[in-house]
Amino acid sequence: MKKTTLILLLVLCLSLTVLSAAGQAESQGTKPSELKLLVPQSPGVVDGVQAVADAYKRLHPEVTITIRSVPFNRYKEQLQIMWASNDVDDIITTGSPDISNYAYYGALLPIDDLIPVSERSQFINGAIEAVSYKGSIYAYPFREAASALFYNKTYFDLAGIEAAPLDKPWTWSQWEQNVTKVMQAAKQKTGKTVWGITFLANPGRGDFWLTPIIRSNGEKGSATYKAISDDGMTLTGYADTPQALEAYRFYQSLYTKKLAPTAEVPDAFGTGQSATFLGFLSSAHDLKKNFPDLEWGIMPLPYFKTPLTHTGGFTYAISAKTKNAAAAKDFVKFAGSDEGIKAYFDVSGSDLLSRTDFAKRYPQYFEDPYQKIFSYILQTYGEARPTTPAYVLYNSIMGFNLFLDLASGSDVNQTVQTKIKEFETQAHSM
Repeated sequence: MKKTTLILLLVLCLSLTVLSAAGQAESQGTKPSELKLLVPQSPGVVDGVQAVADAYKRLHPEVTITIRSVPFNRYKEQLQIMWASNDVDDIITTGSPDISNYAYYGALLPIDDLIPVSERSQFINGAIEAVSYKGSIYAYPFREAASALFYNKTYFDLAGIEAAPLDKPWTWSQWEQNVTKVMQAAKQKTGKTVWGITFLANPGRGDFWLTPIIRSNGEKGSATYKAISDDGMTLTGYADTPQALEAYRFYQSLYTKKLAPTAEVPDAFGTGQSATFLGFLSSAHDLKKNFPDLEWGIMPLPYFKTPLTHTGGFTYAISAKTKNAAAAKDFVKFAGSDEGIKAYFDVSGSDLLSRTDFAKRYPQYFEDPYQKIFSYILQTYGEARPTTPAYVLYNSIMGFNLFLDLASGSDVNQTVQTKIKEFETQAHSM
């Protein structure tokens, strides 16, 4: 009897404790709630988001947070399946180029109130534009990417060529003249035949990497520089201007002049088979780790009229069907705050950031010399990728197929017009 009484007392105490905690949370203006987060299985992302969730829960113990991760190559498919149901993850993490597409279909909740106009100048150029659709913001930009040109110091020294300084990029004409000399010097003094430029995949492909070459042949604000109409559905008059076609012809000449390989060359730059290489921050770390004896440096991407590198990266967005909008917004706001960023970086490792002010307050996260270089390039030359609700389609047709066809020698004018028609037809039938 005494044992039964004791058990009942324990149950009563536990019940009172739970009710007291819930009552305390409600008395403080908060209610117990649950948030579900969906993240891709990408290096550092799952652990980083978990660290942010743990830090948030220390401040808000009344909130239960569940993180679900899926393989990276199945992530977009999972988003479509999830949003088609009524049981949605409240918060997702995704790349900024996809935001306008998801917003177009009504899958995301606007979050303009999380980034007031007075705070938008704290973000790099193009970061807010990249997560906006029809005047509203649909995601909180966090991590960014930028491209740069790596160069082989040994080959450049053999030719007596100094790389372009960070604040004064070469034009593509200067690059071609200088790299041709470097290739000749490498052949004469080492007996090696090296390529002038190589890419992560050869021949080059991808809007992030190659469209800046084309856009750079226009002044800021011009049709060529914009690359696509304001509504993101029309390429005619933008991707086929005389300046754009001139830049496409230059790109094709990389292959006809044998400055770039038309087939894959594994680790071409790391193994000394190319004079320059188009890469990003991760490329610097990979080179340091895998090719420790290689002497190399980094310079900005060459240009024709206006220097630029494409940006875009990791964002937090909220499902339009969420039943916990207030809590979801509060979490996203925290994730983008100093404390949220520090929690993420402490676990996943520091990276390029959308916000420019964080690095000034916490320089300890940016001591890596390569990161400093890429941060400068990002803030000085960064520009959002062409914004379109049909970005997946755009990248496939204009970022991959077009450049691959040009590298194989297809007629420039005809190929560009064919790809433009293909995109516009499919985009307008969405």
